[in-house]
Amino acid sequence: MQAKYRLKKNFQYNYVYKHAKTVSDGNLVILYCNSNNRQSKVGFSVGKRQGNAVKRNRLRRQLKAAMRQFMPSVVHNRNIVVVPRRSTPYLYSDIVTSVNQLLTKAGLLQ
Repeated sequence: MQAKYRLKKNFQYNYVYKHAKTVSDGNLVILYCNSNNRQSKVGFSVGKRQGNAVKRNRLRRQLKAAMRQFMPSVVHNRNIVVVPRRSTPYLYSDIVTSVNQLLTKAGLLQ
C-alpha cells in the first residue's frame, strides 16, 4: 500500500476510534470517520490474539493487499481502520470478499 494511503501516527488511530462509525461481519470490523485530508487513508490493527508476530504480519499483509484493490474507488475524505475479528486462519479470498462487502455496506465505495 502506498504511503499516501496509510494512517501512520497514533493520534490518527485514536481520532478514528473516538469518532468512528462501524460496520462488521464475521471476519472483519471496519471503523471509518470523516477527515480533513483530500485523500482517504487506511490503517490496520491486528491484536495479539491473532497469534504470534509471523501470523499477525501475514494477516496484515493480506489486509493491505485486499485494501489496495479498492483504494482507488474509496470515497475521499475518510479515515478507515480495519480490524480482524476471529483468531482462526483466514483465506485471502475471504478477506477480499469481506472487505468488498463491508465497504459497500458502509457506503465508502464510489
